[in-house]
Amino acid sequence: MKDRGTKDQRRPLILLRPVPRVTALHRVWAGTKILAAVALSVVVSFIPSWTALGIIAAVLLTGLLVARIPRGVVPTIPWWVFAFLAFGAALNVAGGGLTSYVRALLLGVCLLVLASLVGWTTSLSDLVDALPVLLAPLRWVRLPVDEWVTVCALALRMLPTIRGELRMLFAARRLRGRPGIRNPKGWWPELIDTVGAVASVSMRQVRDLGDALSVRGPRPVVRTRPRLGAGDAVTVLIVGAACASIVIWG
Repeated sequence: MKDRGTKDQRRPLILLRPVPRVTALHRVWAGTKILAAVALSVVVSFIPSWTALGIIAAVLLTGLLVARIPRGVVPTIPWWVFAFLAFGAALNVAGGGLTSYVRALLLGVCLLVLASLVGWTTSLSDLVDALPVLLAPLRWVRLPVDEWVTVCALALRMLPTIRGELRMLFAARRLRGRPGIRNPKGWWPELIDTVGAVASVSMRQVRDLGDALSVRGPRPVVRTRPRLGAGDAVTVLIVGAACASIVIWG
């Protein structure tokens, strides 16, 4: 007989944590992957046909296979998500819009997998280094690119710290003998306690970060040259061919 704790163990949602692999997709420059993801997202959002969904699904499947992404990175989906989707499907069946509902659902899944694929194959430091290069054209219209890059870089670099603090918070909550919300009447007090604890942790992190920045002083944004290779060329060709196919046959 299996232990109940092992049986009920769920895979958590992990964001912006690269899968440790040495593959061709991992070696592609972060800016190339960001531009490819944006291009695919824009094209398939404006032309959400079945052909477009099949093309982007083929591209995503190729990327997952090349990057050797394991199945364990996919989080455990709770039952209420499937219940909500089934309820939406029932409403659309009654209204005669089941085809559009399924197509919109598949589009959302494809975009989610596309964003996740970039996060699984790109480290946070590479994303931060790619931002000044990608936003450099905006300097021609005198936009505050350096300030935007600094804010984005701080936000991305603080994500692992906040994630660690949240894990400690939930672990302390489990040690107190409250592993879950068993009674629906306890949802609202539990939500208030969790939001208050998260806000307290975030404010402490912001204060410490502000003190560190004040001591260090302002520093210019460093722009590094992108390291492009054969993988970048192949990625551009595949994404370009996929976008052109969607526009032509979509």
